[in-house]
Amino acid sequence: MARILLLFVLFVTVRAAHKHRPIHPKFPKVSEDYETPQITKVACSSENERIRNDIIEQSKCGAPKEVFEYLESQAAHQQISPGAVWVKRCVGLCDYDTYGSKCVPLKKQIRYIPVRIYNVKTNKESCSTYAIEEHLSCGCCAGTPDQCAPPRIYDPRKCACRCPNRKEKRNCRSKLNQIMRWNPSKCACEEKKRIR
Repeated sequence: MARILLLFVLFVTVRAAHKHRPIHPKFPKVSEDYETPQITKVACSSENERIRNDIIEQSKCGAPKEVFEYLESQAAHQQISPGAVWVKRCVGLCDYDTYGSKCVPLKKQIRYIPVRIYNVKTNKESCSTYAIEEHLSCGCCAGTPDQCAPPRIYDPRKCACRCPNRKEKRNCRSKLNQIMRWNPSKCACEEKKRIR
């Protein structure tokens, strides 16, 4: 019984000391306050509106922004140096555009980064280049390449799926061809249904 009482007293003492410890400015107290956003009502003002508009403008999808990208090794026994690099990527909000649209690359290129690869098994180091995708221009697109069902293909310039057979489409839509219509989902010229 004395042991249980001693453990209880120690527990209460440690807990009380932990609650009242001084807070270091670099290491603030961790609490539930940081997990949920603190929203405080304030009066609407032109200054708040200006700041809000600046934040929205900075968050919009536009020119590619520098992001930190980790370099993955091809095998578990390899270590790549540097382990991560800054690359330009398309990130940002497109909510002001068509609903559901995403910030996607319209133009991209492969950038080759010089790296050193250390092999843990052989204890040897080699030089190599690491190919990483870098974005050159961005846009807000509602469609994505994986949404294009064959025979349609993704057109990054228009941010949409399209039919690859444009000449056939033009011929089908010509004024001379009154009995046919173009079916964009099948990318085919079909006979118009007659109304009886």
